[in-house]
Amino acid sequence: MALDTEWIQQQLQNIIQAPFTILPWCPEMIAEGQSAESAVPDKSFVRDSKIYFPFRVVAGELAAFAVEAKHLTDRERKLIEALLWNMEQFRQDETGTQQPDNPVYAEEERMKRFGQWLIQQAGNLQNEEELPDELGLRDSLLSFMVPIVLTGEGTQEGAIAYTQLYRLLASYFGGNVLLTPLNEQSWLIMAKKELLLGTEDDRDKDVETRDADFTESLEEVLTAFSLGLYELIANEWVGVFHLAVSKPSILLQSLPKELNLLWETIHLGKIFHVTEHIHFSWELHLERLLNRISKEQREQFLEQVVRSSVILEDAETMATLDIFFSTGL
Repeated sequence: MALDTEWIQQQLQNIIQAPFTILPWCPEMIAEGQSAESAVPDKSFVRDSKIYFPFRVVAGELAAFAVEAKHLTDRERKLIEALLWNMEQFRQDETGTQQPDNPVYAEEERMKRFGQWLIQQAGNLQNEEELPDELGLRDSLLSFMVPIVLTGEGTQEGAIAYTQLYRLLASYFGGNVLLTPLNEQSWLIMAKKELLLGTEDDRDKDVETRDADFTESLEEVLTAFSLGLYELIANEWVGVFHLAVSKPSILLQSLPKELNLLWETIHLGKIFHVTEHIHFSWELHLERLLNRISKEQREQFLEQVVRSSVILEDAETMATLDIFFSTGL
């Protein structure tokens, strides 16, 4: 089965509002610094003010979408990369051209075992078992990583294949990520901090001002990445999805606690922010406090507050309350 390139081209043009062209692959169409014998890049590249998105129309037939670089932001470029990669993988699945010994499949089994171990640890924090060496994840979890829990509701069982989701995430983040199945409709995603912030962040080099500025910019970056990730997933699969996001940390020892925090974040988000689908663990201090009282008292409190004032509609007041409760916890 071949990809409907004209349909893809039209969709890209409608979304980006810029002309895309389809070009057959040729030796001249290579990234700067590569030789003609180089393998076809699996990511976009810039050449002569244009961004090229390589893809395979069918097995062995190469082509590329091209667009003037000025029309795309970095975020849009990543989204298009992920979209094309995932469509190609879907075609391969349909035609059975995927290699059965693809290392991604072995990785799925390893991460499933890790997910089972992690859920056991999160359910009994007093246990504190060491991470089994056989999983081979110790070195990865010693890096600063951003943990994200993705849950889906209304999705058909098995509708989201591990391989497709993994490739989508790897393409979006621009590097390897750890994808851990927790159950049929929940996954833990862990991406190195550098994949989100980059390695050339000047704030990392400025020791004197790093802490104050870093906190604010980190939240902005996490918010932008989460929005893009949610849009990508929601456009790819049918269902209602929620993301819970925490700040980067070294997860080797704290991951079971972090997983519980992310579960709680999604739970609180669904209760107190029913129209939102992305929830950040550092923004729910007031909700966390309210959730500790009984359901009847909580509903009574909220009803009285809403009825007696417009306090919940005032963003500044809510922010002040949030800071007050967060510092009091």
